[in-house]
Order: sequence, then C-alpha cells, then structure tokens
Amino acid sequence: MLLGRGRIGRENPYPHFLGDPEAGLYGWPTVWEARPGMRQFQEEIFGPTINLVKVDGIEEAIEVANSTPYGLSSAIYTHHRHWAYLFKVGIRAGMTSVNNTTVGAEAHLPFGGVKASGNGARESGIWVLEEYTYWHAVNEEYSGRLQLAQMDTGYVSPKVPTPWAEVLGF
Repeated sequence: MLLGRGRIGRENPYPHFLGDPEAGLYGWPTVWEARPGMRQFQEEIFGPTINLVKVDGIEEAIEVANSTPYGLSSAIYTHHRHWAYLFKVGIRAGMTSVNNTTVGAEAHLPFGGVKASGNGARESGIWVLEEYTYWHAVNEEYSGRLQLAQMDTGYVSPKVPTPWAEVLGF
C-alpha cells in the first residue's frame, strides 16, 4: 500500500464519509503497487483504489492488462499515437479511453464489460434496443392458397376454402 489508511470505521474515520461506516465495507482512497498474481490485481474492486503496475513498454502493459479475468474498462494516457493505437486494438475491455478517464458511461455508447466483467449486456446508446427488445417477425398469408417463394404456383391442387377465407372473400 503506497497511500491509504485501510477500512473506514469509527476508529479510522474518513473526513468526507457520510453515513454509518459499520453498515458495510468502506475504504479510504488507496494506491497499491501491484503485480500479476496479487489479490488486488486479480479481483475487480469497486472502490476508490488504483493499482500501479511496473511494466517495460507498451507490449508488456497490454499483456499485463489483459491477464486479469476482468475487462470492464481501460484507459491509456500518452502523447505517443502509435502506443494509443496498439492499446486500443490490443486491449480486451468493454470500453477504452485514450487520454480520458474511465469514470462514468457515455450515454451514446454501449456500456458493459468483457470476460468476467458485467453480465454480457451492452447497454446505453441505440444498442440498448437490442438488449431489451424481443424481435419477432410474423408473416401471415390470407389468400388461402399455398405460395412458394412468394409466388403462386400451379404445383398444388386448389385448396378447399376455409371458413375464414370465405369471410374475407377468398
């Protein structure tokens, strides 16, 4: 732990915390020096934490980032445009930001992760229609005659009209 003071509690209060700290597990903003295999590296922590991982170059950075079982969002800060390109095509995450934060969702873009992050849905934007819509195509024929490839055919004998066909005038 490079920065932080552990769990927020009555004995270890955080000055901006509102509510009962004993009603859940709350932690101080924390910075970790982490590496693959460490618990905080392998788990998806939703809290005010950040892992700093030392790597040797962009290729290793992408490899390390992809080595976790999660992939909700990712970000890279760089002035090196080739690194930004390598990152955005090599990272396995549901959302990627270049020189921008991963905080919040963009309402016009799909939201959701890959691998063990999220539930597989891609919500927000027009994609939300696909997530919450049951598409059902119905093609109904009223002529009372068998059609083949949308063309009447003489390959079948005339069909005896059914009561509904008579009512409709077929």
